Formats: sequence, structure tokens, C-alpha cells
Amino acid sequence: MKKTLRLATALALALAAAPALATNGMRMIGFSPVQNGMGGVGVGATLDGGTVLTNPAGMTELGRRLDVGLTWFKPTVDYKATGAPLPQGAFVNVDGAKITSDRGGSPIPNLGAVIPLGSGFTAGIGAFGVGGMGVDYKRNLYNGVTLTSYQNLRVAPAIAYKLNDMFSAGLTVNVSWAQMEYDVAGGFGQVPHDAANSFGYGATLGLKFTPTKDLTFGVAYESKSEFSDFEFDVPAHDVPTGQPPPAPATFRAPGGTDKLAFDQPAVISGGVAYRAIPTLVLALDVQWINWSDVMGVGLPKYTNNTQATAAKAFDMSWDDQIVYKIGAEYEAMPGLTVRAGFDYGKTPLDPNRAFENIAFPAVAESHVTLGLGWAFNDRIAVNVAGMYSPKSTVTGANGEYPNPDGSGGQGLTSYETSMSQYSVDLGVAWKF
Repeated sequence: MKKTLRLATALALALAAAPALATNGMRMIGFSPVQNGMGGVGVGATLDGGTVLTNPAGMTELGRRLDVGLTWFKPTVDYKATGAPLPQGAFVNVDGAKITSDRGGSPIPNLGAVIPLGSGFTAGIGAFGVGGMGVDYKRNLYNGVTLTSYQNLRVAPAIAYKLNDMFSAGLTVNVSWAQMEYDVAGGFGQVPHDAANSFGYGATLGLKFTPTKDLTFGVAYESKSEFSDFEFDVPAHDVPTGQPPPAPATFRAPGGTDKLAFDQPAVISGGVAYRAIPTLVLALDVQWINWSDVMGVGLPKYTNNTQATAAKAFDMSWDDQIVYKIGAEYEAMPGLTVRAGFDYGKTPLDPNRAFENIAFPAVAESHVTLGLGWAFNDRIAVNVAGMYSPKSTVTGANGEYPNPDGSGGQGLTSYETSMSQYSVDLGVAWKF
């Protein structure tokens, strides 16, 4: 057991530098090739080691196993914008031009190990790329580049207990690492905030109820993950005042340390799984994601020194999000399993937050998934999956002329930001 847990932890750390992008807000729809092939379900249906994250109570339904997978995730993101008139500089260098992000694809790790301990107890550990977001646009908005990057990896030890044939409960401790950087509005005096790291913690409590051998209900509560502040060291620099002569053209920002409080939201999930016939499993999950608590009005929030560095405050204004997931798994022949699914969550974005939606485009809503599994024997299986999210667009404006202190509008008289996505998963399941 100790050897397996050490292997899981080592693999998690080795993959920690992998950047991530996500689909439901900034969160992946699922956390393993099997889950991703079935639309991200995994609360009512126990599918593999990914249950360590989605519903730890499900670990009692699994034997000793290790699931290792990797997702290649590729979004296509672009925007168009027009700017308000400005005597000095420009809100938008080329009005109406379609600008496409240069950011490429991202490898996203997922790993889950489950080990029965006896006397009804089961232990597990997981390492998952939970989510992230980012763009890399050339110089256009506010006479500068627009580069953003956020990524979040979670290492999750877990324990579960089977009370009887009908009830089980589980608890996961969520230990998270996140990295963030951004470089925006350079022509308006903003300076790059180079990559900063943060560590966070939270927990997931899961319950499973199996009234009959063919029907299972699950519920999971994932607490808010509290992170330490991101700390960005900002040098002294000149900031344009935006005022006509005889007012000074710039003022000197002395620099300092910007501290940004940026947590991850609480999530409540419920699910049901039904084995319609011996070879067919149907599953449905519903999730509520509390984005407004961490990405709502005036969030995420600087906690230190923003006046000294002249950094502008965030105001993402995200709403909470309801996500629906359906999935099916069919054993087409001995050893071959076919999977399909669908995930839908209305974008949490506020159309009035023009610049934030361009820089952090959580636009995707619908996701269609397919998957296959091939068992070579009773111990080893290979799983593959694919996801496609068709183009989705958010439009709006925030054209009021900004005040010298950066308050007020953003000078964008119109904008649209669009995203499509695809991903490919490959994983190996080992029962030992």
C-alpha cells in the first residue's frame, strides 16, 4: 500500500507543471478517461479511480486498482472589439479585427489509486488537473498584449467506509497547488505580473445509497478550497494619466507587492446510475458550482498594495452555474466497452464585463463525448475518450470612458469573445 501511495504522489508532482484549461467555468467536466467518455459523470456511477475526487464513497465499490490517464486539451479562442474615441493612445488598436489566441494545447494529468483496507474501510489517493484558464493575444487591447494563465492541480488522499450493502460514505482531503500570471493593458501603464504560486486546502464528503443491485444514488459536497494569496512583485514604473496638458502625462507608481486572494468554489453534486440491462449502464449527474463566491462582483480581490503598484482591480462578476451531465456505458462484446455522454452548463459570465470576458473566456457550454475501453484481461484495460465543444460566443459592451483612477467603464463599445474546444484522453487501468 505504501509503495502505491508513494508512486501516486510522485506522479502527481512530476505532472504538476502541466498547464490546464477547462470547460465548466474553469473546471474540467470529468477527471479520468472513463468519466470524460461519459460526459463527466461520476457521482452516482462509480467508474474508476476518478471517484476519489468526484464521490469518495464510491471507493468501497472498487477493488485494489490504479488508474493513470492524460488528457490533451485544445481550445480555439478569439475575440473582436471596438473602442471608444481617445485623444491619446487607443482602447483598441484595430477596431473589429478578429484576434486569435496563440496559446496551444495543454496536457492535463489524472491519477487515482484505490486500496481496500478490510473491515469495511477503503483508502485512496488521487492527483488531478482540476482546471484552469488562459489566453495569449497579441498587442491590441489597451495598446498591449493580453496574456493570462491560471492552472490548478490537486492531490487528494481519501478514506471511505461501507456501512452495509446499501450505504457507504467517504471523505477526501483536497490539497491544491495553483499558479497564475498575467500581462494586460501594457500601453496603459500596467506591468506584467509574473508567475506566482499558491497552495490551498478543502475537503469533499460523499455518500452512496444502493437500494437495489441495479440502482445507485450518490451525493457529494466539495467545500470551498481556501488558497494562500498569490504574491506578485511589481517594480516602480510610469503610468499614463490620460489627462490633456498641462496635466502631467504620467505619474510614477513606486511598485511593491500585489497580493491577490483567489480561492476555488464549493460544489454540490447529485447523481444516479441505473443498470438497465446487464451490459448497459445509464448515469445522470447535476452540479451546482458556487462561482459567485470566488469570481463574483469585485472578485478575485487584491489584499495588498494595489495603489502603490497601480494595478487595476478585478471584477469578474460570474454567476453560479448549474451543470447537467448524462452518460451511458455499453459492453458491446466481451472486453470492449463503448461510452457516450453530454455535458451542459450555461456560461457564468456577465456580458457587461467586456475586458474580463476576453481575458478569461469561460464561454463553453455544451460538450459531446465518446469513449472506448478495451480489457486485455481481468487486470489490465486501456481507455480512450474524446470531447468536442462547439463554438460558443458571448457579446456585449462596456463603453463608458474610464476615470483616471481606472474606475468606470472599460472603453469597449462592443466586443465578442468565442471559444470551441476538443480533448483526447488516454488511460490505463490496473487491477492488482
